Amino acid sequence: MHVKIWQRYLIREISSFFFLFLGCFYSIYALIDYSLHMQDFMQDTKITFSHMFLYYLFEFIKRADLLIPLGVLITTIKVLFALKTRGELVALRASGLSLKVILRPFFYLAIALALFNYMSNEWILPSSLTFVDQFQEQHWKSSSKDSHLYMMSLSDQSKLIYQAKDPQKQLLTDVFWIRSADEIWRMKSLCYDLKQPIGFFVDQLKRNSKGHFEKVESFEKYLFTLFKGLLENYKPPLSLENQKISTLFKDLVKKRVSPYEYPIALSYFLLKITMPLLSLLAVLAIAPFCISHRRSFPIFLTYALALFGFIAFFTLLDAALILSENETISAFYAILMPFCICFSLFSYRYFKRVQ
Repeated sequence: MHVKIWQRYLIREISSFFFLFLGCFYSIYALIDYSLHMQDFMQDTKITFSHMFLYYLFEFIKRADLLIPLGVLITTIKVLFALKTRGELVALRASGLSLKVILRPFFYLAIALALFNYMSNEWILPSSLTFVDQFQEQHWKSSSKDSHLYMMSLSDQSKLIYQAKDPQKQLLTDVFWIRSADEIWRMKSLCYDLKQPIGFFVDQLKRNSKGHFEKVESFEKYLFTLFKGLLENYKPPLSLENQKISTLFKDLVKKRVSPYEYPIALSYFLLKITMPLLSLLAVLAIAPFCISHRRSFPIFLTYALALFGFIAFFTLLDAALILSENETISAFYAILMPFCICFSLFSYRYFKRVQ
């Protein structure tokens, strides 16, 4: 297909500024992130330059659902205002081109980036999230000081709950082994070496005849021979956030997730199929404001309102995800409703403006 001169010019302007903004913005983010964790990077001699490069590459993939729509939004504002300031938009209109035709390159970019995000969610993002989580767990000492709890479901249906993990020492701290509904083991730390799993400062709790748990025995050091087979067969499950779109769809259709995990899996599935559309929504939302005919162009106000709206929409999606995960609101309403409302309003304004 023959590409005209004005189309090549617009495509060059759009693509060059988009990649420039994306590169500069992410470089600043990576620099700030590196400064926050510089001590961990310098103290851990196992971290090489290739490890750091892969970490920030996968971190970019992780943040792409935010960075790419933001880049599209800023690029659309900048290029359209530049066309108006230099009088090129008037020249293109005077040559007989409609606004719908002039704005096509912006939508071409948005569609291409939306397809990239869909492919990333299916093939690249799951492994990227897993790599980032493992990297932070192994190399960031500050990550072990948080107040989160982690759980391992063992092959005998028992559960191991712990607060922190040290992969180098193979040590879990503040551990509870819920062996059954009537028996719980509590320990200060657990060395999960497969050859000799040992618990330190261990208490065994059992339910008495009155239904209350009471301490039966205490050990300063206890050899958990039962853990040998359980830990050998254990494979950490992939979190629902790290799953592929196709895997989440199959799990939901075939009901391979528990009733507790079903609303979480549905929320992430709906979020993964709607988030790439933000690039299209960004062009639909901001283009009519940038091509309106006025004596003065409120450039600063446009940038400020666009960024405020972008941040507000992402905050709304985060709140909707939390509400849908906890079944406060149905995931279909919480995740899909903001997209449907925004697409309806901005599409109406866009088609009304370009006609």
